[in-house]
Amino acid sequence: MTETTTSTYTADAIAAGTSTYPRPKPVLYTGALAEAIRVQLRTWVTAELGFTVPAPEMLTAEPADSIARLLGEITEHVQLYGADTGVSAEPWGLAHLFHAHADGLYAAHGRGDAYLLGALYSLIAARAHLRDGHEGRIELDPFGGHRPTVDDSALIETARVQLTTWVPDTFGTIVQLPERWELHDAADLSDLLADVIGAGEAKYGDMDDDNSIRGMAHLANARAHGLKAGYGHGDAHLFAALNSLVLAAASLA
Repeated sequence: MTETTTSTYTADAIAAGTSTYPRPKPVLYTGALAEAIRVQLRTWVTAELGFTVPAPEMLTAEPADSIARLLGEITEHVQLYGADTGVSAEPWGLAHLFHAHADGLYAAHGRGDAYLLGALYSLIAARAHLRDGHEGRIELDPFGGHRPTVDDSALIETARVQLTTWVPDTFGTIVQLPERWELHDAADLSDLLADVIGAGEAKYGDMDDDNSIRGMAHLANARAHGLKAGYGHGDAHLFAALNSLVLAAASLA
């Protein structure tokens, strides 16, 4: 990949602050949260646990109920056959996996979409422990003891935790990640994403393999959505940034 091409990552992201880019406009509702969970599961569950994740049309009719059933099937699979990941962090990973199932059940019983976000958060933590052997302690939810709500605070904390699961191992100490609750608003997350994509350009800018190109494209998209959120265009852009980070990690981590 040429230097000229690399610079477009930042240029495209900066353009997001004052334009209608990126398209399509992101959405944040039950079906979108369920699909985000399904996509996140596809990045690791089949390879690590031997469980096949269904196609998106399998979740469309009753997304919360479908996610609860899916997570129940995964946890049952693990209980029957074991995780067998061979990592010392496996107990933590299983705890987060079972917590995700519990949140899925709450969502299916009408407790609200916040529990779907909680399930996504727990699955991010479970992937870090079970797939990558992440040893650091990750809190059980992004709500901090408050009533579970899909708001900017919970979305930002979920994105921060997602970054902690792969950025240090991928980029070292170039990117300084804040502690829990140190990102106060969308603008803070946007600034952090600028640091991450800068580190990505330095490491992957000259690479032309599919994973590097795909991962950097997802990082650029996360940065674009972060800027939109930072400019006050809504929490849906925080959610879209989170989704892009999940996909970036799948390619780069």
